[in-house]
Amino acid sequence: MRPRAPSSTPDRPSTTTLAWPTRVRRALGLLLLGTVALAGCRKTGGDPHPPGPRRDRDPTVFHRSLSEPENLDPGLAGESEGGKVINDTFEGLYVYGRDHTAFVPGVATHHTVSPDGLDYVFHLRADARWSDGTPVVAGDFEFAWRRVLEPKTGARYASILWPIQGARACNAGEAPCADVAVHAVDDHTLTVRLESPLPIFADLTAFYTYAPVPRHALAKFGDRWARPENLVSNGPWVVRQWQSQQRIVAEANPHYHSPADRPFTRIEYHITQENEPAHAMYLAGDLDFIDGAVPATVLSRYRLEHHPHLVSGPYLGVYFYQFNVRRKPFDDKRVRQALALSIHRDALGPYVIKGGQPPARALVPPGLKALGYQGPEGMAEDSTRARALLAEAGYPEGKGLRRIAITYNTLDTHRLIAEFVQQAWRTNLGIDTELENLEWKVLLSRQQTGDFDVTRWAWIGDYLDPLTFLELFEGGNPNNNSGWQSAAYDDLLRRARRAPTRQERLDLLAQAEVIFLDELPAVPLYFYVKQDLVQPWLKGHGAHLQGIHLSRWFSIDPARMDGSFAPAAAPASGGAP
Repeated sequence: MRPRAPSSTPDRPSTTTLAWPTRVRRALGLLLLGTVALAGCRKTGGDPHPPGPRRDRDPTVFHRSLSEPENLDPGLAGESEGGKVINDTFEGLYVYGRDHTAFVPGVATHHTVSPDGLDYVFHLRADARWSDGTPVVAGDFEFAWRRVLEPKTGARYASILWPIQGARACNAGEAPCADVAVHAVDDHTLTVRLESPLPIFADLTAFYTYAPVPRHALAKFGDRWARPENLVSNGPWVVRQWQSQQRIVAEANPHYHSPADRPFTRIEYHITQENEPAHAMYLAGDLDFIDGAVPATVLSRYRLEHHPHLVSGPYLGVYFYQFNVRRKPFDDKRVRQALALSIHRDALGPYVIKGGQPPARALVPPGLKALGYQGPEGMAEDSTRARALLAEAGYPEGKGLRRIAITYNTLDTHRLIAEFVQQAWRTNLGIDTELENLEWKVLLSRQQTGDFDVTRWAWIGDYLDPLTFLELFEGGNPNNNSGWQSAAYDDLLRRARRAPTRQERLDLLAQAEVIFLDELPAVPLYFYVKQDLVQPWLKGHGAHLQGIHLSRWFSIDPARMDGSFAPAAAPASGGAP
C-alpha cells in the first residue's frame, strides 16, 4: 500500500523458538547488551493502566493518533499518515470496509465488467457532493486520474494506476495522457479499460490515489487548493485546521450523501512525532485510539498482561533498510549481501521492538501464502559468509570502507532498530556507521532525491497480491528510491501482469523475488504485527490485514466512559496474544 510512516508496529506474533546455537546466542548477547540497556533507562511514557473516567468527553468527537502527514492532496500523498486523513475526508468509487475482505460502494453505486475482464463501467450516485455543495461527477475522476499520471505532477503513487490501458506509457512520458483509457461518458458514468484482467481492480479504487479531486478548487487555488483554508473534499468530513506538530481537525461535511456513515461531528488527529507522548495522552483518556504507534518501551508489558486495551492482529507489512546502489560501496551486491547476512533478525521482535514481530528474510509477507503464493525463503544470517563476501569485495574486516550513514525518521523504535543494526555491522564486519535522525518530511525528501546511504523504509500492501511489494523495486516506479534496476526482474513483473492464470502469475512473481533476494537492493528486517490501543468506550474496531481503520466505522459508547470493558469486548476485538 503505502510507505509505513512514522509509526512502527507489526504483523503477527512470532512463534519462533529462541533456541540458537551457543555461538549465535553469544553474538546476540553482545549485540543486544547496549541496545537493551539503553531501552531500559528511558522513560516509558506511563505504565499501561486504564485511564480514569471520561464522562466529561463529547462522544460526538473522535480523538485518534497521527504523525505529521506530508500533505493532504490525494494525488500527491504517498505515505500512510496522510492516507489516514484522506480516507476520512475523500471518497473514491469504492470504500474500505470494516475488514480487508469488505469493500463498500462510495461514489459508485455499482459497476459492471466485460466477460474478458478488461472493460469496467462504474455507475455514480446522483447525490454525491463536494463539501461546498458542488456535484461530484464522473469527470472529476477522469481529471484526477490523468492528473496523477501526468509526468509533470510527480505523483509518487502513479504506479497504482498503471493497470489502466495507456497509464504507464503516459506516466513515463512515452504517450499522450489523452490515450489513457478512462472516460466520463456523462456525469454519472465512468468507463475504464485495463491493460490485462485484474479481478481486484474495483477494490483498488478505494485507495486514496484513485479519489476524485475538485477541479474548480484546483483552478481557483492551484497548488494551494489542499490547504485547510481552501480545501474542498467529498468524504464524510472536511479538514478545517492543520496546526503543524499539534493536530488536524476535520469537521462534518454538511453535503455528504450518507449522514449515517458520519458518526462524529468532528475528528481530531493528534500529531506526535514520538510514540510516548501519544501513549501519555491515551492513558489520560485524551485519545480514543492509538493506530499502531504503541511505544516499544511498554508494548511488552501490554502483551505479557494480556491487556484488554491492546488489540493485536496480522498486518500485511514489511520493514526494511534500503541501499542507495548509485553510491559506492552499495553498487556491489556482495557488499549488500554481507550487510544483510550479518544482521541476526530473530532478535528484533522479542528483544528490540518487543512486539512479537517475526524476522523477515524475504520481501513478501507470509500472510500471502494462504492465498497461494509460495515465495523463496531468503538467506539465513551467516556472519562468516558475510565477512568472506566483504573481503571478496575488497574490504577485509571492513578495512577501506568509508563510514556509512543510516537515516531514519524521528521515532524511538526506529532509533532502537538503527542502533541494533549499527552494532551488528560493527561487531560482525568491523564497519563504522553514523545514525541520522530526521523529521518524516525531511526523510521523504532525502529518499526521493537519492541523498542517502542506507535508509529506513517500510511498506504496507495496497492489495492482497505479492505485486504490491515486488513492484516497489521495478524500474521506473516512483517509489523505487534505491536506484536499482534489473531488466530480468522487470520482465517477470510485466509477464506476471499478463499471465492467463493466477497460478502462472504467482509463479512469475516468485521468480522475481528470487532475483530480488540475490541482488538485495534492500534488506528486509521484520514483518509487521498490528498493535493498536483501543479505549473501552470505542466501538467498531475490527481486524484489517492492511491496517486501514476508517473513522466512519467507529462510534463512542458514553456508557463505557467510566473506563470499564463489557465482558465480551476483549475477545470480540481480538485481544492480545
